[in-house]
Amino acid sequence: MHGYHGTGIKQILDEVSVPKGSFYNFFASKEAFVAELIGHYSQDLLGQLDEFMKGAGKKLTPVEQLRAIYRYSLQRYAINDFKKSCLVGSMASEISSESEMCRIELERSMKQWLSFFSGVFAEGQKQGLIRDDMSPNDIAGLYWAAWEGALIKMKMSADTQPVKKIMELMIETLLKRS
Repeated sequence: MHGYHGTGIKQILDEVSVPKGSFYNFFASKEAFVAELIGHYSQDLLGQLDEFMKGAGKKLTPVEQLRAIYRYSLQRYAINDFKKSCLVGSMASEISSESEMCRIELERSMKQWLSFFSGVFAEGQKQGLIRDDMSPNDIAGLYWAAWEGALIKMKMSADTQPVKKIMELMIETLLKRS
């Protein structure tokens, strides 16, 4: 976990046993590789969320879906000893101001995730479970900001409890119907 600046192309290629020339047949630069990585990460996560919504999450209320999603994510982070977290959040804080290519991909990924969560909030409003004095898009933005902030706190404390507290406060207090 050396981050974007602390990891060179040679280190990446040695890890996956790929010759340097092969890398440059597919990517113009490390920046292009990372932008592609962000896109794949985002699509994989969206695929997992879609699979959940069509499977185990189908019979849950939108509020239960939100809880299941954040709890599953926290389990994954804990399994990895808090060394890994949201790639988009981590990369956004490290390189978005330096790489226009990566910033654009990060923003595209975030918009897709916000769209997903906006749909969950819209359904929750339709069912009368989530406050309706804010738009689903605004609630999704607030939810996303709380989630990413909570992940930073989790990495600092190496503990999921602060995130659980923040997300439960978000769900029970800020999203609650008036």
